[in-house]
Amino acid sequence: MISVPYRIMVALAARGDERPVIKQAALYAKKFNAHLIAIHVNQPALSQPKGAVDQKLTKADIQDRFIKYGFENILDDIEIIIEYGESISKIINKYAHDIDLIILGHRKQTNFRSRIMDSIDEGISNIAPCPVLVVQKN
Repeated sequence: MISVPYRIMVALAARGDERPVIKQAALYAKKFNAHLIAIHVNQPALSQPKGAVDQKLTKADIQDRFIKYGFENILDDIEIIIEYGESISKIINKYAHDIDLIILGHRKQTNFRSRIMDSIDEGISNIAPCPVLVVQKN
């Protein structure tokens, strides 16, 4: 029987509060000797929250996050995907067909906002073809 490497995808919003998400991804990748894929979706300016800066992140920006949080030792083993589009959950789902686990962060929403719209992490977990680990960011 041939052993297929375990594949873990970590979805990053890259807002600067993702240390717990990156930490969990690094821990799970080490525990399962898994291939780690980091994905970030750049959104068009009109899809971003009011007042957000239209910032397009690059692979180098994602690598800098891993370095900033003390995980530079795994950079050579990480595949980084940068996509562009409006639907974060659909884009992540497009890459999740051969993924064993998706790890993503959750930022608590206000009571009002949570009543009128789903969070992005909920949208991803509703359509993902694999288990999803949601890590609390705040």
